[in-house]
Amino acid sequence: MSPAEAAALEARLLAAHAADDWAALVALYAEAAGATAVPDAAGFYLTQAYIYALETGDRRAPALRARLAAMGRETPAPRLSPESLAANPR
Repeated sequence: MSPAEAAALEARLLAAHAADDWAALVALYAEAAGATAVPDAAGFYLTQAYIYALETGDRRAPALRARLAAMGRETPAPRLSPESLAANPR
């Protein structure tokens, strides 16, 4: 990512924060995670995307969790059997 692209992404993140646009924050933090070559930065950005996804019930939350688990920054989602699902309906 070029410095100009990084600055544009940062500006979009700041604007999304100012607008309390949590759906945009999920996408923008995920984009930032994919744009950095620094593992700790990618982990931070993915964590932020995951938190906003959880808070909003965003359907991308499981995929974000899986990416964090692959990085060793989250536990894998538990596998639920049909029996456990039937015993614990939501």
